[in-house]
Amino acid sequence: MKISQQAVADLAGVSRGTVDRVINNKPNVKPETRERVLAAVEKLGYSPNSNGRALALCKKQFTVTAVCPGPEVPFFSDVLAGIEAAKNELGDFNFYVDYIFTYGKTSESVIAEIDNASTQAVMIAAEDTPIIQKTVKKVTSRKIPVITFNSDISKCGRLCFVGQNLYKSGRIAASLMQNLLRGEKAKVIIVAGSQRFQAHKARIDGFIDALGEYAANIRIADVLETNDEYEKTYHALSDSLSGHSDIKGIYLASGHINGALEAILESGKKYAAVANDLSPAIEKALKDDIFDFTIYQNPFEQGYKPVMLLFDYLLKGIKPSQTIYYTDNTIITKEMI
Repeated sequence: MKISQQAVADLAGVSRGTVDRVINNKPNVKPETRERVLAAVEKLGYSPNSNGRALALCKKQFTVTAVCPGPEVPFFSDVLAGIEAAKNELGDFNFYVDYIFTYGKTSESVIAEIDNASTQAVMIAAEDTPIIQKTVKKVTSRKIPVITFNSDISKCGRLCFVGQNLYKSGRIAASLMQNLLRGEKAKVIIVAGSQRFQAHKARIDGFIDALGEYAANIRIADVLETNDEYEKTYHALSDSLSGHSDIKGIYLASGHINGALEAILESGKKYAAVANDLSPAIEKALKDDIFDFTIYQNPFEQGYKPVMLLFDYLLKGIKPSQTIYYTDNTIITKEMI
């Protein structure tokens, strides 16, 4: 079986870029690191081929444009960390990542930035609307590869999608909610960012469909769309909780966690509560028994994998082997933190 540079990197505990520097006798590698890589090369029987050398010596610059909400949305901090890790790992190959952050911008301004971007590839997490679909399709028609991540986009010609099985995530949340409420007749509130994002809509659909199939005792009192904004989340949830005195559960499919937490704490009541993701605020809410469960979706991998897939496509001509790469749906409780 052919041994890859990544296998050498994994055994030596270094990046793939470091392996490349060692086997091509480049500077700026610590002696002990070089020895560790060479030992891994010998143990695995790795032999660099001409294609590998060509890539290592490649002088052409490749740029991927990452389009996503940005650090203002807490979830995307971990996604951006994954993108940066991949970018740093590939730095020796003249492989770079530029950003177009969409939070707080109109679709029109985002589209203008995408149209004006000088790039060899695009990875995008954006609303699934006709205007965005048309824009991405325009990009792919220019033979620029596109990968969607975190939230998919329909009918756009993308290579693949990297992210959570979002419909399944919603169904898992419904199962957790049913167990928390133990069969009692109850009303619940769903909090989401925007159903224009496939990610948010699919979770809601999964949650509602599953309740309809096996939890007729649970009714949806409100579905709140708050665009992941603190003020909108806080006021919408506060108003809904005060307007429905018989609410027993809250499903935070998305939305601003701090805004939701403030509204819940001000109500003075304990609700059966299920969230998504694992920000510091959600970790604390789990520890404080404000939320019972959260469903983790590995945001780091959602940033990292699209960059690596586009690297393989642009520099090696290797197309993604799948049209969908699902990250895990992992149920997290406070005992696991």
